[in-house]
Amino acid sequence: MLEKKIAVLSNKTSRRIILPAFCTILLFVTAIFFVLLPQLEESFLARKQEMIRELAETTWSLLATYHERELSGELTRSEAQQRAILRIRNLRYGPEKKDYFWINDMVPRMIMHPYRTDLNGKDVSSFQDPKGKYLFNEFVQVVQQQGAGYVTYMWQWKDDPVKIAPKMSYIKGFEPWGWIIGTGMYIDDVQAEIGRIGKKLTVISLGILLFVTLLALYSIRQTMQADRERLAIFLERERLLKSLEESKERYRNLIETTSDWIWECDWDGKYIYSSPRVTNLLGYLPDEMLNKTLMDIVSPHQEKTFYTAYKELLHAQKPINGLENTCLGKSGQVVVLENNAVPIFDDEGAFLGYRGIARDVTERRIAMETIRKNRDDLHASLEETVASLASTAEKRDPYTAGHQMRVDLLACAIGKQMGLPGQQLEGLHIAAMLHDIGKITLPSEYLAKPTKLTKEEMAIMKCHSAVGYEILKTIHFPWPVAEIVYQHHEHLDGSGYPRALTDKDILLEAKILAVADVVEAMSSHRPYRPSLGITAALDEIRSGRGIRYHAPSVDACLYLINEKKIDICSENLCPVFL
Repeated sequence: MLEKKIAVLSNKTSRRIILPAFCTILLFVTAIFFVLLPQLEESFLARKQEMIRELAETTWSLLATYHERELSGELTRSEAQQRAILRIRNLRYGPEKKDYFWINDMVPRMIMHPYRTDLNGKDVSSFQDPKGKYLFNEFVQVVQQQGAGYVTYMWQWKDDPVKIAPKMSYIKGFEPWGWIIGTGMYIDDVQAEIGRIGKKLTVISLGILLFVTLLALYSIRQTMQADRERLAIFLERERLLKSLEESKERYRNLIETTSDWIWECDWDGKYIYSSPRVTNLLGYLPDEMLNKTLMDIVSPHQEKTFYTAYKELLHAQKPINGLENTCLGKSGQVVVLENNAVPIFDDEGAFLGYRGIARDVTERRIAMETIRKNRDDLHASLEETVASLASTAEKRDPYTAGHQMRVDLLACAIGKQMGLPGQQLEGLHIAAMLHDIGKITLPSEYLAKPTKLTKEEMAIMKCHSAVGYEILKTIHFPWPVAEIVYQHHEHLDGSGYPRALTDKDILLEAKILAVADVVEAMSSHRPYRPSLGITAALDEIRSGRGIRYHAPSVDACLYLINEKKIDICSENLCPVFL
């Protein structure tokens, strides 16, 4: 009879396990091959498209750089175009370093193709791919209609003129010269890579399926054994009832041998029960803790500050969560305990005391202190790195040595006077130290020129904020440092440079930095003129208040200097942040 019951129960159990396992496997296969893999293919293709777009955009910016040099008069158009062609002709990327860029114009006429030099300089309006597509005409149409976009066609395989393969390219027009620049990817490459991923997924899926199958079989076997044991236990119910008292005793033993210290105290905080774990934590025997309070074992350094909080907790009669305190053990050892407790009330609601648990968190506290120290060390390293970058720029311009530090001092003082939070002040400090980093790329003869710069030289000098932005934009500061540096010569009325931004588009930190920079620059000596004096500097920001310069920043600066709260000629570093 018993064996028959076991067999029936085992069959039912097997079905209950096999059916969900089979459904799980079916859903898994469906999800992998009909949902995940197609989505992965779309995502991979999209990433490839984005990659060639970014590469084309980057190379387009190279044309823009040479166009700017043409506009500045540094190069003629012909010279700028030839240099751009030479640079782009040799650009390669991809696993084999054979992917390339080409240039044609709006005729269309091929300007430069690194692998099809036979087309260079020729009209390609009648050029067709093997499927009859006039691809260069389509390039022109896309640029005319959209400015940039993707085009699919057939083309030779990289530098192999014999092999023809489908290709998708991203092209973008460069309007000042009437050029179109493009680069592309071969669809076969993408399909091959997706195929490799599919094979890996297949192998992984088969492995998972095998594991799930074995796990299901193992679960069936274990469940069948458990069923046999359960039936045997049913027959021994009376024995289990008898062992209930033994279980209570085991429960008590478990409490007394747990790794945490379990305690109870009365309404006045005196311990009325202590588990044996207290001996391992503090060195006291359980009986020695009776009638003591938490204040009796608290470290003397914490006793005065902890006493009031401890009494308030007792009187509040509310649960205690995560109460940390530093204690001294019997032998004088320092132990950090975390206490959690619940209040105990009698049937009439009268407060009897607390029942709680204390855990040794000394190692956790040490780890937290280590993390805090590491954070402080990282902050110090950031300060040193920023100072080093700032000194690099000033070494190329000895006449303005100390300028960035004095601007930093004044800008941070203005920000503090305006009530900026500590985190924002720190970002302002970093940006102020680096605001002239772009000058490292300027000709040294411009920086030290004892006479007034020409119009062309001044135009080049004005590029330093944009160059500073390019240098800093890839550094992941927790503040918009690169953008602040980019904007520090912008004015509220749009008369600044390099982007002629107006009030609403300028960051607050950049507005503060602009005021500090003007005041320091005018009150300091320059190679082409003596110091104009602090009075002239203050008159400048006062006259431009609310027009060119941020009014609250001007007011804060005037207050600080007039009330002698700050001396920008001082060599002191920037104030410590809160």
